[in-house]
Amino acid sequence: MKTIKLLLAADPNFEKDALTRRLTEYLKNLRKTRLAKELIGDDEHSVDLGGDDFEKVATELSDGVALTWDDKWRIKKRVQRILQLRTEASGLGHLSEEEIQRLRPLMNEVRLVEPRDEHWVDETVSALHAEMPWMAAATNEVWRALRQNASSKDTIRLPPLLLSGPPGIGKSAWARRLSELLEIPRCEIDASLGGVGFSVAGTERGWSSAQPGRPLETILQHRVGNPLMVVDEICKAQSGTSDRGAHHAFSDSLLSFLEPATAVAWECPCYRTKFDMSHISWILTANDVSRVPEPLVNRCTVIELRALTCQQLRGFARHEAARMELSEASLDAIERVIEHSMDERGHSLSLRNVIRMLHRAVALESRATHH
Repeated sequence: MKTIKLLLAADPNFEKDALTRRLTEYLKNLRKTRLAKELIGDDEHSVDLGGDDFEKVATELSDGVALTWDDKWRIKKRVQRILQLRTEASGLGHLSEEEIQRLRPLMNEVRLVEPRDEHWVDETVSALHAEMPWMAAATNEVWRALRQNASSKDTIRLPPLLLSGPPGIGKSAWARRLSELLEIPRCEIDASLGGVGFSVAGTERGWSSAQPGRPLETILQHRVGNPLMVVDEICKAQSGTSDRGAHHAFSDSLLSFLEPATAVAWECPCYRTKFDMSHISWILTANDVSRVPEPLVNRCTVIELRALTCQQLRGFARHEAARMELSEASLDAIERVIEHSMDERGHSLSLRNVIRMLHRAVALESRATHH
C-alpha cells in the first residue's frame, strides 16, 4: 500500500509530560552529582575512590535533592518555551492548538488508492462502459490513464477531464459511478450555486467564517490522498470583486489545483500551510464549453458528448431494471414512455427522467398490496 505525507510541515507534537519528567530528572541528577563532588572533595583521600564509589555516593544523596516550588515553576516555563519553539520551527506556529489537532492526521502519511493490475482496470472500465455506452469517449480516456497507472505501478491519478454536452445525459452520474468502481472517495461541487471558488480553495484566514475547501476536507475525512473531485456546471461559475478591489474567480481557485507546479505545494488560504494536492483527480462538466474560461480549457482534456437517443435510453433502462430486479411489466411501461417521448425537434427524455421512472417503479412494486 502506497502512502504519502500531504502536509508539508513537521509534526510539532512533543509529549509535554515526558519532557517535564526528563528535565526534572536532569535537574535532580545535576544537583546530586554536584553535592557528591562537594562531599568527596579533591584531597589526598578522594583519589582512592573509583567511579563506582562516586556513583554510589551520588545515588545515596538523591533523596536530599527534592525540587522546590521555584524549581518546578522554572521547569514548567522551560517546557512551554521548548514546545513553542518546536511549533514555530514546524511551520505551524500561527495555528491554534485546535487547528493543529485538526491537521494532525495529515502529519502522518495517508493512503493512496492503487489499481490492482491491468486486468482489474479492463474489467472495471468494461463494467462502466456496459452501463453507459454513450460515454465511450470519456470512458476510453479513463481506461488509457488507468492502464498507464497500473503498468507503471502508480496510484490512481486521472488527467483533468472536461465533459461537455447537453444537460441530462449523465455526465455527473458517470463520474459518480466511476468513483464507486475505482473505490476512491468522491466529492461533488456545484459551480452554479454561486460563490467565487471558496468551496474549492477555502476562505481566507482571519474571517470569522474561515474554513478549508472541499478537497482538503475530503482528504481529512477519508484519510485518502487521491480522491475524485467532480465540479458540475463549470460553465456557470461566477467571479466577483471585493470592496477592496480584489478580484476572485472560481476558475482561479481551480487553476491552482489543475496546474501541477502549484498543486504539488498548494497553500491553503485557511490554514496558510502547504499541502501536496497533486494526486487528486478532477472531472469538470459543462453544457457549453465555449463559456468555460480558456485557462481551464487549456489544462483539461475536453470530451464532447452528444444527446442521448431513444435506443440508448432504452438500453440504460434495461440494464438498470435488471440490476434493480424490476418486473418485465414495469420495464415495458418505461420503454413505451421513452419511445413516445420524442418531440418534434427529435429530443427525447433525459437520463434523469429515466432514473426517476426506474426508482418510481421500484417503489410501486415494493409497496404492500391491499386486500
